[in-house]
Amino acid sequence: MITNLIKFKKVFLLFVVLLLPVYGSCDSREKSAVSISQVSSIEFAKKLVVGWNLGNTLDASNTTSNNSGLAEETSWGMPRTTKAMIKAVAEAGFKTIRIPVSWHNHLTNTTNYTIDSEWMARVKQIVDWAIEEDLYVILNVHHDNQEAGKLGKGAGLFGFAVSPDNESIKIASKKYLESVWRQIATTFNNGYGDKLIFEVLNEPRAISTNLEWNIDDAPTAKKYSAVITEYENVCIAAIRATGGNNSKRFIMVPAYAATGTHPVMLSSYKFPTDTASDKLILSTHAYSPYNFAMANSDSIFGIDDQSTLDFNFSYLKTNYTDKGIGVVMGEASASNKSNTAERIKWSKYYFGKAKEAGIPIVIWDNMVSDADGNENVKGGFNGEHHGWLDRKSGKWYFPSIIKAMMDTVGVKGYKIPEYIPPTPVTIGWNEKKAITISNEKKTMNWKSEYIPAASLFADAKEGSILKVSFDNGGALLRLTSSDWKTNYNTGDFLNGNAGGENIHVSGKELYYIITASDAAAWKAKGLIISGSGTVSSIKFMP
Repeated sequence: MITNLIKFKKVFLLFVVLLLPVYGSCDSREKSAVSISQVSSIEFAKKLVVGWNLGNTLDASNTTSNNSGLAEETSWGMPRTTKAMIKAVAEAGFKTIRIPVSWHNHLTNTTNYTIDSEWMARVKQIVDWAIEEDLYVILNVHHDNQEAGKLGKGAGLFGFAVSPDNESIKIASKKYLESVWRQIATTFNNGYGDKLIFEVLNEPRAISTNLEWNIDDAPTAKKYSAVITEYENVCIAAIRATGGNNSKRFIMVPAYAATGTHPVMLSSYKFPTDTASDKLILSTHAYSPYNFAMANSDSIFGIDDQSTLDFNFSYLKTNYTDKGIGVVMGEASASNKSNTAERIKWSKYYFGKAKEAGIPIVIWDNMVSDADGNENVKGGFNGEHHGWLDRKSGKWYFPSIIKAMMDTVGVKGYKIPEYIPPTPVTIGWNEKKAITISNEKKTMNWKSEYIPAASLFADAKEGSILKVSFDNGGALLRLTSSDWKTNYNTGDFLNGNAGGENIHVSGKELYYIITASDAAAWKAKGLIISGSGTVSSIKFMP
């Protein structure tokens, strides 16, 4: 889905590096193999029931380094994942967790695409926590899809690209995917039974082209879909070649862009080949109906929206589940528009239709909710308010909606504590002492930044304040050193809910309370301010 300096104890990392030279696990699960059942893909998919995405976390990718380290986990504003977070997900009734992971920015060797052992160990730790909570785990390759013209041409730009007419790109892409999946499958094998599912690709597509999300022409759709199938064949072969449980593990495979709603793109896609029988599951995404779930135009869930969902799930049922092919909706959500009652209606209808079709739903969560009462949903709404769990407290922004989901799919005995926004903090802002960095109104993106010089922060100290005023709500903000090597604070995407304790939002104004280490770094290196949304001014109070 769409766009957001932690270290292990050295002793633990040394243990992992010394005992797992090929990323193999040394815990009890590896010593005693866990079996894989022989159920059909249809029956297996039903076991997943309902799931939750650990979004914008291990999948975070700023494409500025081939090995961004463990700090990347929090670089899109999410707090560091804990066992308590995973427990909160399980207690709320979820039976499945999808763990999106980007790998191209965690490579120690870009020739053979060797994954950093510390990163692999961190991924494994979180997977193990989830399995300890008896959750099904979907582990994937997420934001490794690159723009064809940039593949391999800059730091952090390794991965794969979808370009049907460029044979060299296809060769490089297949080499990358084979290597990465071989390493993942080597780490996660006999110690993991049915509870672990591999998803070979996320939303494979021709990035930064006019065909990125939609292909309406059948011949063109077949041409691009054939590349997806070709790549998936490589991934599946790499997984199966590791043997053991991976010879028969369930694997999720998406069509072009992981569409779950586009008949031309779905019908143009052909399943990859597999040496195992009935172990492939169609992976789909559907933020649907789009105008209600994503766009700014519709906050009421009406008859037309129901008709859209009727068609979507009827198509998937007729063409897949009725034919014995399991389907998992790996991403779905309806963005918050201050319309909780309507989102409850959506949840009941969406999850009800999915249950009829035998399709489990895994909701996307980027922790952007506006549950703190910000004005984001009233102006400049950007379709990305898919926050459900406050990961710091383990409580839920919209428990009534989560309850509707659980009740609809038949989950019992859940615990869904409600998140209560904290009392607003008084900020000691003094406009007379403020230095104006910019009064230029600018719509930011990841290629349009403010770059204030280090000299502007000559008097910075602990307690100094950076104030960013937005023209619209729903913005994301990233603070980075001028060499792009350091992200400031544990949550450097600041959206009102994500971020550290020194971040405060009031309406359309964000206040960043500077730490002593921030002050020293900004004096030495300056700052890059980037993100999304329209900024009207940036000021600094020493």
